[in-house]
Amino acid sequence: MWLRLPDSRVKKMKLLLMLLFTVPFVFFLGFFISGATAMAQSSPGTAVVTVPQTVAHSTPGQASSDRLGPRRDNLQSRQLAGSHLRMLIGVFEQGAGFPFGIELTTANAIPAIEFRARALVSTRLYRRLEVGGFIPRLGDERTHLDLWAGCQMRTRDNLFGIGPRTPLTPETNYASEERSLNAVLSRDLGRGVVAGLYGYVARSTGRAGTERGTNDLPITRLFPGTTPELSLPGLDVTARLAGIGTFIESDRRDNRRGLTRGSYLYARFASIDSLKRSLLTDFGWREAELDGRGYLPIAGDSTSLALRSLLTLRSAKGGSLIPFYELSWMGGRNQHRGFRNFRYRANNLLLLSIEPRQTVWKKSETRGLDIFVFGDAGQVWGDTRRPASPKISENNRFASANWRYGVGGGVQYRLNSNLAFRLDLGRSPEAKTVFFSVSRGF
Repeated sequence: MWLRLPDSRVKKMKLLLMLLFTVPFVFFLGFFISGATAMAQSSPGTAVVTVPQTVAHSTPGQASSDRLGPRRDNLQSRQLAGSHLRMLIGVFEQGAGFPFGIELTTANAIPAIEFRARALVSTRLYRRLEVGGFIPRLGDERTHLDLWAGCQMRTRDNLFGIGPRTPLTPETNYASEERSLNAVLSRDLGRGVVAGLYGYVARSTGRAGTERGTNDLPITRLFPGTTPELSLPGLDVTARLAGIGTFIESDRRDNRRGLTRGSYLYARFASIDSLKRSLLTDFGWREAELDGRGYLPIAGDSTSLALRSLLTLRSAKGGSLIPFYELSWMGGRNQHRGFRNFRYRANNLLLLSIEPRQTVWKKSETRGLDIFVFGDAGQVWGDTRRPASPKISENNRFASANWRYGVGGGVQYRLNSNLAFRLDLGRSPEAKTVFFSVSRGF
């Protein structure tokens, strides 16, 4: 049973985070990791661009990278003017519309560190700003440090309720904002394998979104807080949070010839606590994320079977709560294409996907047109709102009746080994969905 940290432990966490942001501590830790893994062999296929990453095969002037903590952020970048100006595509979680932005960087102008400033906006006016520095060699070329301050604003995300059986109507939406200081220390352990530690402090809030032009009810009308079932932890309050975590990624995907082949594994574990507690801001939880993907070629490079399993777990500490916008979710392009964005929310999520793919036109080894069909199945469970009522207790059950299924298909056009345009058409007993993305799918 996980227990809530006492105030003395919270103070120690604050001190640890302060140390994490100091150069002496980071240099010591980087040197320690370097010594502990000195026997590991570096692969010529490993590269670092913009953020700590492993890119097996990239197109000149273009890169694809993942920021692996505190959240995974997929990012496509391309040089615009020399090495100091880049165009960015990606970063926002689903539901933001089409995102784009620019990055100004010192590149190699300053020895030992690269300073960066990013500004991104989406077609739905979601916004993200970042200023930070990246140290590509911390003790040696395989240890990296990424430091940044960020601000993100999301204007309107769907909200149907909490639990595996929330109805489709009535519906509301919310806006969220987060300001944070972040540090990620990562180490290349071998071909395609990266591990690291991270820490952050954040100030976040969830509030009413925009009902104008929609049929959505105001969020305070749907969740007035009069009963536990009608409450949303974190609504209209400011959460001051501190988190520490660790991650490991093994990316053995190969896009050099035709459809993706290989495997991808990711695991992340974290602990988050409130820096300032009150009756409405008593937040604290532990979380884990496990993501496994396999890509099996069938009789050549033009046919493959893609498989994925995703598990996210969040457990509140003692009597603490989890802000509703930090819960696991299901529905949308990334996590169950048979349902609308963020259709279901709860503490935990299990998602399974299968996707046969077939190339129907090939211009080169990395450029071509593919078609695919898919099946997604998943469920959410877990509800820590208090006091626990019978309905809330029912949300905690992992049950066969709570599985949600969807099928569909689509088409993607691969421009090169990193960049593709993709259209997914999904269907479930509840909805028909259409998702467009600049990606190669999961």
